[in-house]
Amino acid sequence: MVEREHLEGVLDHVPSALITLDDDMTVLYRNRGGETLTPTIEPGRDIWDCLRPIVNEEKIDRMLLREERVVFAARPDLPLLEWLMNPERLPDGSRILMAWDADILDEMVQRRITFVVGASHELRSPLTALLGFAEILNLEADSLSPPQAEAAEVILENAKHLASLVDDILDLTRNSFGELRLDLEEVDIVPIVCSVAETLRPQIEARAQTLEVDNAPDLPVIEADAHRVRQVAVNLLQNAHIHSPEGATLRISTALEGEHLTMTVSDDGGGLPFKDPEEAFLEFERGETDTQKRITGAGIGLTITKGIVDLHRGSIAVNSEEGVGTSFEVSFPLDREKARRDTFSGSL
Repeated sequence: MVEREHLEGVLDHVPSALITLDDDMTVLYRNRGGETLTPTIEPGRDIWDCLRPIVNEEKIDRMLLREERVVFAARPDLPLLEWLMNPERLPDGSRILMAWDADILDEMVQRRITFVVGASHELRSPLTALLGFAEILNLEADSLSPPQAEAAEVILENAKHLASLVDDILDLTRNSFGELRLDLEEVDIVPIVCSVAETLRPQIEARAQTLEVDNAPDLPVIEADAHRVRQVAVNLLQNAHIHSPEGATLRISTALEGEHLTMTVSDDGGGLPFKDPEEAFLEFERGETDTQKRITGAGIGLTITKGIVDLHRGSIAVNSEEGVGTSFEVSFPLDREKARRDTFSGSL
């Protein structure tokens, strides 16, 4: 008893918040520093119920499920805090969540986020106008001279590429700092996969590649962001198209695997240009390959894709073999709430 009182006395004098959680995410203990820094987090309550009113769920996922360092205030009138979940468990199996005053560098990071997001939004208006007029020019290509028609096509393609790059940078910035959000609804993944396949089929077949689509029957709906699921499918299929040679076969399929719905994109190309296939998910990594000269991406598509899958509490796995091909398998949970609790308790 004396040792316990001594330990609690020491913890109460730590100038940071120390909070312990059980596997059900119930707050077991909060030191005196936590009473001041995190007054909304109270013992006996579910940590999610404490945090949801003050911070978006995606950032809570980053902190509790993926054990990433995040920054937010415990209440609007309180200063910014750095939060970190200790990956190690205490002898009784509980977990420690720590929070402490953010320093000036974190405030500068927050300002940088605001600037990048604001600048990206400002770029969208002139880009939208540029795309609109370029599309009009291409619709009237018959009335243009051959050089003018060619110039109009170049303008349109580069405007599309620039608009896509701006969107990717905005998504990457938001995801890097926990600001990328999901608009959840019940989603049927099959129409999304079919739409993406038909949208990309012309450019795939233009390089003499074959696209096969295989959707399992009677798949259940999932709670997801339809726009982001489509973005994942587009990124993976475009990646397969770009990194595969002419004449390659590309495949996109969906299936039910236990408590998860899977989407797989594969090809029989030369494999990813990385020693470790997992490097494909790193920011700005493109690798070296014979096709490098025609690759126009910035190397952030797969990084964003993994971030989106993580936000859905899913997983993405890659398997690549030189001369054989590459396969990406995305797994979406049928029950997001169960996935949240299983991940936190270590059941997955």
